[in-house]
Amino acid sequence: SPVKESVVVNDRWGDGCKCTHGGYYTCRNTTHLTYQAHKWENYYPMQKHCWGYNRLQGSEDYASTQELISMLVQTVSCNGNFLLNVGPNHDGRIMPLFEERLLEMGMTEHKIYNGQHLQKETCVAQEH
Repeated sequence: SPVKESVVVNDRWGDGCKCTHGGYYTCRNTTHLTYQAHKWENYYPMQKHCWGYNRLQGSEDYASTQELISMLVQTVSCNGNFLLNVGPNHDGRIMPLFEERLLEMGMTEHKIYNGQHLQKETCVAQEH
């Protein structure tokens, strides 16, 4: 393509091609992480079973702060970008539970990793 060096292309299309090609790899909900030299992204929903607001879900249907921090650290330490999906409710507001999780993640991340960089040598991939 004449524009391949000036645009970013992900690999979210096609069957069986995720995390294999494009300007950056899209490795959805990766739970067995290894260091990747190529730019990649792990996209992860706050909800365990869906990507949008579901008023029938209870608090047990959402990832805990510890689960989210664990996935964030694993992803970043293996040279990835962590994209956390936080879907608004029916009238566009963020649920208090989401706000709580984001605030807890920010406070914990600041306390633990303040000023430190996670690099290849510290890739903390783990089996789930």
